[in-house]
Amino acid sequence: MLYLLPELPAAAQAFLADWKDKGRNVFEFQTSGTTGPARICQLSRQQILHAAASSQATLGWAAGQSVGLVLPATGMGGRMSLVRASVYGMHLVPLALDLGRLSNKPAPPTEHPPYTRYLDHLSLVPSQALALLQHWLDQGMDPGERIGTLLLGGGPEVSDLRKMLERVPAEGRPWRVFLGFGMTETAGHFALRRLFPHPEPSYTPSPGLEISIEFNSDSDQESSPESNPESQEQPHNPPTGPLIIRGPVTNQEPLRPREIVRLNPLEGTFEWLGRADLTIQSGGHTLLTDELEAQIRQKAGDYPELSWLLSPHWYLAPLQDPVWGEQVALCLPLSLLETLPEAPLRPDIFAPCLPKAAYPRYLVVVPEDAFAIAGKVRRLDPKALALL
Repeated sequence: MLYLLPELPAAAQAFLADWKDKGRNVFEFQTSGTTGPARICQLSRQQILHAAASSQATLGWAAGQSVGLVLPATGMGGRMSLVRASVYGMHLVPLALDLGRLSNKPAPPTEHPPYTRYLDHLSLVPSQALALLQHWLDQGMDPGERIGTLLLGGGPEVSDLRKMLERVPAEGRPWRVFLGFGMTETAGHFALRRLFPHPEPSYTPSPGLEISIEFNSDSDQESSPESNPESQEQPHNPPTGPLIIRGPVTNQEPLRPREIVRLNPLEGTFEWLGRADLTIQSGGHTLLTDELEAQIRQKAGDYPELSWLLSPHWYLAPLQDPVWGEQVALCLPLSLLETLPEAPLRPDIFAPCLPKAAYPRYLVVVPEDAFAIAGKVRRLDPKALALL
């Protein structure tokens, strides 16, 4: 459920004050730490404005519309909501969201009244969207009467959300759900994929953005829809590799975000396959961590003994192995481990979800704060995991 806050949080007010200072042209942002140690990233005002404008035609930011602020203004998602509202003259609505069963945190204080008015725009992480839409549907509400456009970011689509959207009736007031693809270095999303209605399998880059891939790991050559005619002649064998992007938001410099994608040259779109730095090389098998996690969450709901894997409070990671080079490790906090049955966690319990080569062979108990931010995971690097 959404709750109306009496005013913008202090972090949001502070960032807005900095943004409205026209003499300030460089802003610092801290990366989320989901793929490595958090670090400071500097972006110019012009880069941020390019990012704010990049999806305006698709998402329809307009003066006088209402935009809900749920994401914290300490992160890129929340700050870009503030920037868009400021640039396009939209009305900011400070909100809190009760994640219900998806969070161990208590619900917001009851003195905050429920927010039941219509929102033109709302940005959330996928797990937050799952909780909110589930609440609306449980209450018999038509989501189209509550929201115009729901923009998701901060993580890949969750399978439960996809299944829920497949069950949402098509009748009623039109509304839309988009999943953004981006990072701190690009001031938020630089590509969009529609999840509802008429879901799309691929991401469409923002206008003016060039996408390409590394030709191979041993060369600096790039493969792009424009520079590789052979890829256009072979649409059934689309090029795959590490993504490279270039455009106004990167100051026309190539940016390599360590993501593995499959290009669709004829359409100018791409499919995301996983993070290049989260692969696991195990006994000759190349395993994509993101893909394995998605497979587990997609199938776990069909098996009662695996229902605990529907929790967002775990992840998979590579761990050094003396025989296989690397093996898959299941990383979870003690609070989740203590809820599991006393029966030992054997690798073959994952048989309904994964091929044998991808079974987790190690269990690592990680700090609780790895899951402190809803919808995000602070993944420890292999050295830190090995110490645990």
